[in-house]
Amino acid sequence: MNKKRVYIFLSLILLGFSLVIFRLAYFQIIKRDEFLSYIEKQYYAKENIVLPRGTIYDSNGRILSISVPTISIYALPKYIEDKKAVASNLSKILRIPENVLLKKLTDKSRYVVLAENVNKSLKPRIQELRKELKEWNIGIIESSKRFYPLNSTAGTTLGFVSKTEGIGLEGIEYKYNNILGGGIGKILLMKDAQGNPFTLEYKDKIGKNKDLVLTIDSNIQYIAEEVLQEFVKVRKPIEAAILIVNPNTGEILANATYPSYNPNRYWIYKSHKNITFHNAYEPGSLVKPFVLAEAVDQGVVNFKKKYYCGEGKIVVDGKKIRDHKKFKMLTPAEIIIHSSNVGAIKLALKLDPKKFYKKLEHLGFGKSTKTFPGEASGILKPDYRPVQVAYASIGQSWTATPIQIAMAYSAIANGGYLLKPVLVKEIKDPYTNDKKVFEKKIVRKVLSEKSLEKVKKILIDVVEIGTAKKGKSEFFTVAGKTGTAQKYDPKIKALSNEKFYTWFAGYFPANEPKFTVVIFANEPKKVSRWERIGGGTVSSPVLKSLVDRLMFYIKEKPDKNGGSNGSKYP
Repeated sequence: MNKKRVYIFLSLILLGFSLVIFRLAYFQIIKRDEFLSYIEKQYYAKENIVLPRGTIYDSNGRILSISVPTISIYALPKYIEDKKAVASNLSKILRIPENVLLKKLTDKSRYVVLAENVNKSLKPRIQELRKELKEWNIGIIESSKRFYPLNSTAGTTLGFVSKTEGIGLEGIEYKYNNILGGGIGKILLMKDAQGNPFTLEYKDKIGKNKDLVLTIDSNIQYIAEEVLQEFVKVRKPIEAAILIVNPNTGEILANATYPSYNPNRYWIYKSHKNITFHNAYEPGSLVKPFVLAEAVDQGVVNFKKKYYCGEGKIVVDGKKIRDHKKFKMLTPAEIIIHSSNVGAIKLALKLDPKKFYKKLEHLGFGKSTKTFPGEASGILKPDYRPVQVAYASIGQSWTATPIQIAMAYSAIANGGYLLKPVLVKEIKDPYTNDKKVFEKKIVRKVLSEKSLEKVKKILIDVVEIGTAKKGKSEFFTVAGKTGTAQKYDPKIKALSNEKFYTWFAGYFPANEPKFTVVIFANEPKKVSRWERIGGGTVSSPVLKSLVDRLMFYIKEKPDKNGGSNGSKYP
């Protein structure tokens, strides 16, 4: 009998537990959305908080972009009795005028934000103040903001994060949104049974907050930006850029652009363009070494022969094309060294035009490298008419981005291989230490050994004795080519004699290249009345200080014997 009562008692207990579990399941699973909806209706305010993102580092481990913890201070004015005491004490902590805080506290709103993006280190002091004043209607919301410690350094490459949405809107921050994470969290501000405020948080996160390590070296970036700033100060161009790439790996080491911006205050700038990737320009004479390379491969050039260069002009299909000097007889090497338009055109007109355009396409022109969001492709439309081949051979009638130019010249430096540009070195998971490393990627072989043997020697002479001699280093051998392209002026509906694109593209040290550099300016101004604007007078002089500073930074020994005047390497 007693045993039967025990069984009945246990059965009742089990039944009671089952009913409780069923009821909990009912609310948590079946009625979950309805229950949450009921809770949400009880809140007195709703706030968005910016969630933290992964950190971005340079190649040396220096922080370029980081999410900094912040707090927002809010209040429920209706329930605060001594508003003046609260305003007075908070003013000392937050360094906000007392009258500003008092005005918010006397607001008739149920809820007010007193301060946003406050340093999180002040949280303990505010919590202590609540206890001292016994004022629980002051609350704290934890959030974050994106911070760029180096300010505008590499700003156009990094991009920025929306201060309200917590997602990248430009640059690397935008391209890797799904890796860096972030986004918005929603906070419901409520009061408990005792009237104390508390928060209920919903997260709408994107990605998994992984970190990025870029190929950018902030020290090289700083050098490039400092040199560019000096250049802009003197030449006052509309736009300018210095791009530095490792020709052996495709890694972008520095990308200095003008105009630039500080991502910490991105909203004050009208433009957020990165002209290295976003804009394409006519390359001018930078294409001439590739014309010569193709002439070598097609077997239509004789290096022992001198070519008549028209004494300053040539007529093709009835169209007169002028040279920058009245050259008479030049060898193929001299055509490149002195950058003769007529000489380059004569070589180009001997080529199979289909193979010539195919060479330009293989070098990467006319197609985006897909390295950067919103990257331009440039315009390269094959046109086999002689006059169009002539213009194409001197870098007119088609356009290229600075990054395309850098990769094409890197192909000369590295033995003929077109590489894919690399901007992100690795992705790191800060929680598991797992890494995804991005290795060098060869797109294709684009230049033959036979053509490289000729072209590389000539490009050294371009800098030593040719159009780029103003950029010659006393300590290091540099190889490269200048470029000048007249801009189309819509006012006169013709090419301008006053407005130009100027270029230098090359690599150094010439025999064991460590760096490829592209120096570009859009409409640089004259520094004297009689100066002739061109790549040789404008862009190549920038090269001199850049080369010596970069090589000193990597502690590379000079490959020249003490310089032409016997000076010592700094």
